[in-house]
Amino acid sequence: MAIPFLNNINLSDNQLLNAKLQVTSTAPTAAAGQIYFDSTVADETAKYYSNATDTFVSLKEYTFPAGSFITGAVTGTTPKPIITFDLSASGTPDATKYLRGDNAWEPITAIPGTYTWTVSDGTNSTAVASGETVTFSGTANEIEVAESGRTVAIGLPNDVTIANNLTVGGTGNFTGQVTIPILPAASTDAASKDYVDNAVVGGLVYQGGYDAATNTPDLTTSPNSILKGWTYTVTADGTFFGEQLRVGDVLIAEVNDPSALGDWTTVQNNIDLASLTQVGIGNVNAGTGINIVYASGTATVTNTDTNSSNTYATTITDTATISHGLASSDVMVQLYDITTGETVYADVDRISTTQVTITFSATPTNDVRVLVQKIG
Repeated sequence: MAIPFLNNINLSDNQLLNAKLQVTSTAPTAAAGQIYFDSTVADETAKYYSNATDTFVSLKEYTFPAGSFITGAVTGTTPKPIITFDLSASGTPDATKYLRGDNAWEPITAIPGTYTWTVSDGTNSTAVASGETVTFSGTANEIEVAESGRTVAIGLPNDVTIANNLTVGGTGNFTGQVTIPILPAASTDAASKDYVDNAVVGGLVYQGGYDAATNTPDLTTSPNSILKGWTYTVTADGTFFGEQLRVGDVLIAEVNDPSALGDWTTVQNNIDLASLTQVGIGNVNAGTGINIVYASGTATVTNTDTNSSNTYATTITDTATISHGLASSDVMVQLYDITTGETVYADVDRISTTQVTITFSATPTNDVRVLVQKIG
């Protein structure tokens, strides 16, 4: 008998290969989304049920009403028609014509009237008539004008010269790198990175406390602008890149913009013994079915329990009743083709707490392996 699927099947965007619709000349029971293949001679098409029309609709049915400017023509055979769309405008189109609102091709030169546009600097403006030329000019090192394909670009050149002061209003920011003299000449001059790095090289710069519970200030997000030598004292317990920190521990940045535990030196103030809820010093002991091996301080944990008391496996060649002896009907049964390794499906009946019947609709081509696992 067929396999009963008692719920929807979700293929998670995978393909359904080598499948076909139900083939019949009689429409099945109508339901929203119902599909089948109508085998009626001269009809022979897939159909789906539409709630809107309360009938089965053929997937090859179509209508193409003519529009105001487009006409459609259908040629070819019914199963695979060829649909051609053409403009219905009068006249002959070419590169010198446009389509008028009354659906007729008309020469562009026939467009009536003259056209003007306005050039303005924000205060004064000038009207430019058809045929007139507007010239944009710029001052070297202050403004640059470029024209390409009717597009005029006005902007700053690569090298800008400002005769007087540059004032940035509001909260303006620099984007990119700004190059300044390496050595500042006055106390109000900006200091270069090289100057600052050489001034603090080799020294620790205390930055205050660090709350490891809330990561305050944020020391783990990169980029973070933290510099080599910046030092923090832990004020609240927490983890830091997976490492346990305690109050009193000290963190020292070893590189600029640190982004990993290895970029920091952690000075431990105290180390606790480990417990179920406490990260600290401890060791691992072997339990039932577990083997522990230490090498260079690393423990390797191996599960030695094969769980044979809760599993059963056998091989069958056709429909069969197997005795698994697991004393429970709460068992999972999986089948696979021994030759191909593929999972196969059959009717599985749990006829008792110790036996399962496997039923095939036809004798399998290859032997089938039966795997049974007790749950609970």
